[in-house]
Parts: sequence; C-alpha cells; structure tokens
Amino acid sequence: MGNSDLSKNYRVSLTFAGVGGFLEAYTFVTRNEVFANSQTGNIARMGICLAQGNFPMVFRYLIPVVIFVLGVSLSLRLKAAMAASEHHVLSYGQIIVITEMLLIIVTGFIPAGRMDILATAMVSLVCAIQVESFRQFGSNSFSSTMCTGNLRLGTERLNKFFSTRDRESLYTALKYYGIDAVFAAFVAIGYRVTCRLGTKAVWCSLILLAILLLGFSVENFSFRR
Repeated sequence: MGNSDLSKNYRVSLTFAGVGGFLEAYTFVTRNEVFANSQTGNIARMGICLAQGNFPMVFRYLIPVVIFVLGVSLSLRLKAAMAASEHHVLSYGQIIVITEMLLIIVTGFIPAGRMDILATAMVSLVCAIQVESFRQFGSNSFSSTMCTGNLRLGTERLNKFFSTRDRESLYTALKYYGIDAVFAAFVAIGYRVTCRLGTKAVWCSLILLAILLLGFSVENFSFRR
C-alpha cells in the first residue's frame, strides 16, 4: 500500500471514529445512559444489576451485548458472501455505510422512554457492523467505536520508538492517539448536539457517513471504470 493509499485509509479511520464517538454520546444522553459502542460498560453494569437482583436492568444491558454479537456475525457473513462472488453492484464499503445510514435514520424516529431498548439495539448493531468491517489503517489494526485497544497499541509503538528510535513507530503511535482524540472530540460534539436536539440528534451522524459513502462511491467508480 502506497503512502497516498495509507493516508486515505487513515482518513476513513478517523471519520469512522467520529461516527463512533458521536453515537456513544447519543445513546448515553438520550437512552438511559446505556453504552452502544463498548460492551465492557454494559457487561459490567449487567453484573452489578445481577448482584442487586435488579433483573429488568440486567435485561436492558444484555440486549445491546447480544445485538453487538449479531452485528459482528452479519458483517462476517457479508464478507464471506462477497468473497464468493466476483461481480458486485456496490462495494463492501458502500453496503456497510448505506446499512449504517438506514439504521440510524430509523433510530431517530424511535421516541425516548419505553422504546429506548430498541434504539440502543439499533445503534449497537451499527457499531458492531462498523467495528468488524473497518479494522485497519494500512497494516495496523484499530477500533473506531472504542478506545482502549487503540491506546494500548499506540503506547506499544511509542515505547518501541523510545527503544529503537524508529520514526515510523512514532508516527504510528501518533496516528493511534489521533483516532482516540477524534473519538473524544466527537463524544463532546455529540453530547452538545444531543442535549439540544434530543433523539433526532442521531441524524447528524449521517453527515459523516455521507462523506464516507461519497468517498467509497468515487473509489468504486474509478476502480470499475
């Protein structure tokens, strides 16, 4: 992969991280403080509710975990199906982004209250599909919907730089930290926007996804041409 391809790939990674950060703030603010991206928080809260005997809340936190598993499975099945066929009307990236956009459009129509579980499940499905489908910039794995792995990998590269003075390791470390920084920035943006717009705020994430769809469409057109 050339430098221009790696740069484009990294920009895609940053944009997906922005989507992930925005959605994390959205579900926390509007959907009863349930996380849709990182399932660690939901699993921990599920364990606490189980210990307290609060079984309705156990169920509430279990749903996004199960939906996340289903989303990853769907992404894997789509990859396998496309690998088995040579002719595709849409690229893999286009299919994933369009699917995310449709799920997010539906989510914005779900009112707050009793239907929060459904909305959180929809966002969990979006995040699961995204995190499984786009996992690398260049040869480096990353996550666009959670930060811990990126922080660990970036710190590994940073320590490698301190040991070997390999500048490529430093650049890679900064890229990992950059992904987490963008995630955090869009959590802040998502929080502000969601506090103002409520449940409809999720539609604002469509702007980032539209940018990605345009990029994938141009890339697919150029490749097919």
